[in-house]
Amino acid sequence: MENVQVSPRYKTTSLSVPSPAASHIAHLSASRLQIRSLSTFEIIRSIALPSTHDLRNSTIAWSPPSRLRTPTPTPTSTPPRRSRSRAPQFASHRFLIADNDNVRVYDLRDEKWNAVVSNGSGSMGKNVHVEFGRDENEVLVWSAFSSRVVRWCLKTGRNIEIRDPKFDGKMGKGWGYRPHKDGSTGDGGGGDEGSGKGNVMAILCRSSGQDILLLLSLPSYSVLKRVELPTTDAQGLKWSGDGRWIAIWDSAATGYFLHIFTADGHLYRTITREPSAELNEWGVEGLGIKTVEWVPGNEWLAVGGWDRRVRILSTRTFTPGVYLDHTAEINVPSAIVYTEAVDATGSRSYGTTPQPAIPPKAMLEKNETGLMKQGISIMAFNKTGTMCATRDDSTPTTVWIWDLISLKPRTILIQHSPVKTLQWHPADASSLLIQTTHDSPTVYLLSAPRLPPSTTTSASTSISAPTLSTTITTSTSSPTHTNPPEIFSLPAPTSTTTTTKKPTSKPKPPLPTSSSFPTRWTARWLATPADKKPALILAHTLTYVVVWPEGKDQILRFENPDGDYDDSDDSLFEILTGRKEVPPLPLLQQEDGEGGSGGDAAYFEDEAEYGEEEEEDLFAAEGEESMGGFEDTFRGKGGAGLGMVRQRGRSVLGESGLDEMF
Repeated sequence: MENVQVSPRYKTTSLSVPSPAASHIAHLSASRLQIRSLSTFEIIRSIALPSTHDLRNSTIAWSPPSRLRTPTPTPTSTPPRRSRSRAPQFASHRFLIADNDNVRVYDLRDEKWNAVVSNGSGSMGKNVHVEFGRDENEVLVWSAFSSRVVRWCLKTGRNIEIRDPKFDGKMGKGWGYRPHKDGSTGDGGGGDEGSGKGNVMAILCRSSGQDILLLLSLPSYSVLKRVELPTTDAQGLKWSGDGRWIAIWDSAATGYFLHIFTADGHLYRTITREPSAELNEWGVEGLGIKTVEWVPGNEWLAVGGWDRRVRILSTRTFTPGVYLDHTAEINVPSAIVYTEAVDATGSRSYGTTPQPAIPPKAMLEKNETGLMKQGISIMAFNKTGTMCATRDDSTPTTVWIWDLISLKPRTILIQHSPVKTLQWHPADASSLLIQTTHDSPTVYLLSAPRLPPSTTTSASTSISAPTLSTTITTSTSSPTHTNPPEIFSLPAPTSTTTTTKKPTSKPKPPLPTSSSFPTRWTARWLATPADKKPALILAHTLTYVVVWPEGKDQILRFENPDGDYDDSDDSLFEILTGRKEVPPLPLLQQEDGEGGSGGDAAYFEDEAEYGEEEEEDLFAAEGEESMGGFEDTFRGKGGAGLGMVRQRGRSVLGESGLDEMF
């Protein structure tokens, strides 16, 4: 699922991909592609793939979400009465699965519709990356050796080639569609409502040793502008959230160079590092930029460098406003330090660490130096842009949580294993998902509510540059600190594992263990709306588990005489006025087998619960043992720190007073 909006993007080895609107999951089970509904957990489509399809080199992608259209009422029908304040609903209707030679596209609305895009005999190498374009009628296919990217139209069957793309397109590196100016999700210009994509595509190309920026007009993909870049080796391209700016940064080996272009391709400003007295014996300041992220709110741009510093630039002047320094020794009185410990039985827990504390350094391989494993490689901002989570490669097990309202570190986590991903929930600005590099199915959930500004008025520690006096305040008192992360671990199955059953479900087979074959788990948030409880998915190549850390939402559904369910306002009005009895709600299955409210208990469903024969055949083909059951350890363990009130701050850094400086 590379088109689900998460932060940061990362490569996944899982073949379980949720749709962008979190309504369905596509899963490759043996030789079948299965689509499961996330509301009922029933398989609604099971597509048999041809024997020529390469299962081990497959990619699954969903189309951008579009608005669900209300059917036009006929003269003989009365449309249901709906509230005008109800938010529009979006869904992805098409999905694809691709291998090295072919791309197969299917539609949820029509089981008979499908499309196949083949390389043909005159291809320019295998497919290295495939995903949907601006809407559900476009498919983008990157060929090997950076030879071309082909845009296919599923309506007409015609294609357009873009020669010499610099990157292979994975994780959106080196290309992107212009967002809408207001950042809203409206008509993308091609009739696909809700895609949030504008009418311009920017892509980095390289021809004859020269970096080139192409701006293409949609839907014809004609060249609007061709810009020869002043870079030596451009490393990436990112649009701002409002579509006004394009950030392009050069290779770190060439120095610290960030180029800001306007939306029409004009160079607005080139940003370099401020002068530094820390020069090495050759008079070189060191390497340059490692990561670049636009902060939500369209007012700030964050740049992570190899010098272990995050510079947050104002988009009014593109000058540094805040510096976030990561020191080798942690000595921050305002922040609490939690360290994860793992005992001999594998049990994980957190404990506080007195300061100053020295986190573990990165392990160096043969012929490596400390400079090779240094710099800010991960920056993740929450939805409101008020919190930031970072990782410095020189201390890969350490997570710094920064409060951008009070301008100070909030919490510092020292994990047992190096940090793999940091992801804030798409709708909940207080929930951070942390995954480390160990192979066990374990994730960490941190709830980080914003501190009131009144607690940040005492002593201060300067992090100012020679030309800008900006401080991060630290409190000498003991403010209310963030609780340690909640640890969610799936149990390691054994031959004697018991099975927890639902009244009408089959036994759940256990999750694969490292003793049978190595697994590479990936974790990501589902894009659930703000009024729904958060959910996440843990997956690898054979199975997946959907987890509701705070319990699953209970939805009132009413059955009409035709056997269909109706959630109209009329049915709810009859319930509220006493004209109709409230139907009994289904109770969540507790660990003891009895029903419960499930409001505070964590709840999960796993794909393997339904016992598909094709998946069992795949396990048998791998020469593995048959699957049994495993205990549900998530139930009854609702995190105390996960039920925090969701607070929304003003614009990014708005309460810090920095807006008045620019």
